Amino acid sequence: MTETQIPAIDIGPYPAAAFAAGAVEQLPRLVRTIGARKTVLVSDRGLAATPLPEQAAQLLRQNGLAVEVFAEVHPNPTTEDVDAGGAFVRAAEAEAVISLGGGSALDAAKAIALAAVNDRPAAELTWSTEASAELAPALPIVAIPTTSGTGSECNDLGVITDPRQQRKCYLGGPACLARYALLDPVLTLSLPPRATAAAGIDCLTHAVESFLSARPNPWADGLDLQVVRLVAANLRRAVSVGDDLAARANLMLAAHTAGLAMRTTGLGVVHGIGHSLGGRFDLPHGQALALVFVECLRFNRAVREGRLARLAEPLGVADARKSAAHNADAAIEAVERLVAEVELAGRLREFGIGEGDLPDLAADTLADGVLANAPREVSAADVTGILRATW
Repeated sequence: MTETQIPAIDIGPYPAAAFAAGAVEQLPRLVRTIGARKTVLVSDRGLAATPLPEQAAQLLRQNGLAVEVFAEVHPNPTTEDVDAGGAFVRAAEAEAVISLGGGSALDAAKAIALAAVNDRPAAELTWSTEASAELAPALPIVAIPTTSGTGSECNDLGVITDPRQQRKCYLGGPACLARYALLDPVLTLSLPPRATAAAGIDCLTHAVESFLSARPNPWADGLDLQVVRLVAANLRRAVSVGDDLAARANLMLAAHTAGLAMRTTGLGVVHGIGHSLGGRFDLPHGQALALVFVECLRFNRAVREGRLARLAEPLGVADARKSAAHNADAAIEAVERLVAEVELAGRLREFGIGEGDLPDLAADTLADGVLANAPREVSAADVTGILRATW
């Protein structure tokens, strides 16, 4: 009799999250709960051109709380952003950090909250159990996503570009996990169609890579399949009719749910290549993923046919009368259609990437720790093959 293998699953910790239209109104109460009177709101340059950061700041001021705004985060946040933000927070004598924006602002804020209380360059704030233990704990964070893609509010690390290395790195530590997350779909209503599409594909990639991971588990499986279902049913609508609050709400729940799941499973080669494209060419993250997503699914099909077949049902293309092979192909084709219909399909060369750049991109991908969760071993030749197929 063989022993049944029961997967060990570390579930959480996660931030306390409130989901509601108007959830942002809870911000002053949560800041007071933390015990802070002085705060810095971290946002990005794109969002700074909208009323949202000032509206959030006014909400705090009207409730007797001091706030200053740091809105210098790049679309692909850099270690320089983190250094500048940390200095800004120290100068403001802030007692808490509020992150408002997409994954860029949320990721940067985690590293900034850590940099503010540790006198060292951002590049030295690398996430690891050992290194993080030597650092002073980050300032408390309240995370407010304004896109429905990254699920960054669910984890304790930021994906940050090191311009000197032209590579993404992981900064943060356990103390960088947000205390609270406010999930307010109203904040996503003004997101333009292309940004909505890119965020949605990022969310879908999280769920699919989590589901195909080398270390799947039943808890994450259920979350991942629901995320795929929500994205498949709502992304086209949110892109084409931006003020559809129901579609926006479903996508925000999907993004957060995927963030919960992937902390127990990890991601894989799509994100490995996506990080390399962002690090070297500053491609928007969701767009970078969209360019290689389908080809990576074809690569993983050799070892994940059964799981790909299971994705056909939430994608709306399953045929119970057909084989697993048929349904796996149908799932891949459904993803390919979705990427095309939200207008994110393209070739690497259309984004200024030369054929001679492919070896460096492959090397960067192999250096990314995210590949530890890939369902099959990935070689330089494998990554180069994926890149050539999408070039």
